[in-house]
Amino acid sequence: MSKLDSHPVAVGVVLTALLYLIFWPNTHNVVLGASNATRQDWRTDPVWYQGKAEWALYDAVRTIYGKPRHYEATIFTNKQYMDPVTTTKAADWRDPNAIEVFKHNVSEMIPTDNYTYRFLTTCFVHTDTLELYKLVASSQEDCGATYKQFIVADGQVEARSYSYFPDEGESHTPYRRPGQPRNFAFHDALTLTLRDYPFDADEPPVMKLKLIADQTNNHATPQGPEEATVRLVGRESITVPYGTIDAHHLVVEHTEQGGTTSSEYWFAADEAMRHVLVKYQGPYGVKYELKRLDWWAYWSEPRPEE
Repeated sequence: MSKLDSHPVAVGVVLTALLYLIFWPNTHNVVLGASNATRQDWRTDPVWYQGKAEWALYDAVRTIYGKPRHYEATIFTNKQYMDPVTTTKAADWRDPNAIEVFKHNVSEMIPTDNYTYRFLTTCFVHTDTLELYKLVASSQEDCGATYKQFIVADGQVEARSYSYFPDEGESHTPYRRPGQPRNFAFHDALTLTLRDYPFDADEPPVMKLKLIADQTNNHATPQGPEEATVRLVGRESITVPYGTIDAHHLVVEHTEQGGTTSSEYWFAADEAMRHVLVKYQGPYGVKYELKRLDWWAYWSEPRPEE
């Protein structure tokens, strides 16, 4: 459930959205160190306060057991408030201690020959800086379940995981967050945070990241950060099931993950689409192509019709 699940759009929420627009500080940090002058406005759009989640549906492929498996991937993105004590959703979103985040929820159900794989990977990032707050990743299939969690607070990272595979089991890795907070990144959150890249800058920056590897895997995965680089390839017209879209093409070069040393992202150039992810290809043979974009309170409403 999102921050607004049990709160329909009300006067207080609308006023909050207006205050964000009027008083949002122009010294606002940009994700991954981009220039404040080129900050995008997609994350301050009042539409985030309407009580629904952005629903992006993708035609997807993931390699499992050496074969490409075709399925639909769903990415829900919405704003909600978190309790800093429990690191779960705040019981009262009006609590002054609550932390406002984007909840970025990637849901995948992948049929294989014998049974279905279920991946649910959720990243939480601060709405004002897009700095990391938390990641939770889980996988279930008929052979077992794997769970991973990262919590980032006060400059510290607490990484925990449990894998059902032999010689893996439980692990706990605490460490000091390296580098600048906004340059410490989850691979699984880049489909959200790279929407804030300064695409229209006169000299698009090459960004250096401390990157936590893709955690959407049923095996144990690396818990510490590695060096990665983000660069803009250019602006392209691409055709996906959603249609032909003008998109910004980014490449992230990273250490080997799931059979590749780079991941590619295409984000909508149209600001009315809030720079949503249009296409992606990365580790484990994963590919996404946008087929539908809508708003859906999926915790309380039936799926919208086509």
